[in-house]
Amino acid sequence: MRFFYACQNPDSGAIAFNMAKVLVVDDDADSRELLAKYLRNSGHRVALAPNGSDALAALTVDTPDVVVLDYKMPQMDGVSFLEVIRCYLRWQSLPVILLTAYPDGPHIRRGVELGIRKTFLKSDFDLADLATHVATCSSPAIAGGPDGPSESPYSPFQH
Repeated sequence: MRFFYACQNPDSGAIAFNMAKVLVVDDDADSRELLAKYLRNSGHRVALAPNGSDALAALTVDTPDVVVLDYKMPQMDGVSFLEVIRCYLRWQSLPVILLTAYPDGPHIRRGVELGIRKTFLKSDFDLADLATHVATCSSPAIAGGPDGPSESPYSPFQH
């Protein structure tokens, strides 16, 4: 059985169907909240984590449809988080969008090797473009298989 969700964006009045479950991982609280607010207003359900370690804990409760991941964080950076999740069969194809303040470097190459879908520079990106990529990455074929996304009753994802 497939469930369809609908949510109206209060700013644009647009109605979004099949909201994605998005895990936003960023150590900067202001950035995390800004991303969460915009993605929720775009019709997605969002869970937050301040670092890679907490993001791993969130994944064990409920797998998101897409992860928006900062590169530079304390405890576990974005690339280390990717290296861990790619070791598990259930997360090997989990779509990940990387946010970074560093346009060049080995972390970008390593992220590509680990299957990131898109990289955004934190200093110069459009929230609407990010929301579009989130929606693209979270199609039903990717997000939970042919029956659409599944959800734990303990899910951290909020509307």
